Amino acid sequence: MTSRLARLAATAGAVALLGTLAAAVPAAAAAPVTTGTASAQQAAAWHFIDWYPDRTACERGGAYYLRHGYTAWRCELEVTRGWALMVRD
Repeated sequence: MTSRLARLAATAGAVALLGTLAAAVPAAAAAPVTTGTASAQQAAAWHFIDWYPDRTACERGGAYYLRHGYTAWRCELEVTRGWALMVRD
């Protein structure tokens, strides 16, 4: 199997797994949607920084922003793009 086919197979497997997990979560377990100033401010506090090819690079970027005055960071995986670094003021 070529490396391209292996990547495609791995991506298809990950998408299938995520779809299965999303379908398995009951609606009652979902967090309620809240409105108001506090939730709007909290949602607005996270800022997208950049896409990283792997989790380690994303975590290093998060540590950099933490050292430079931001209060928190998180890395989120998007299968088609890679790891997104989000920071909070």
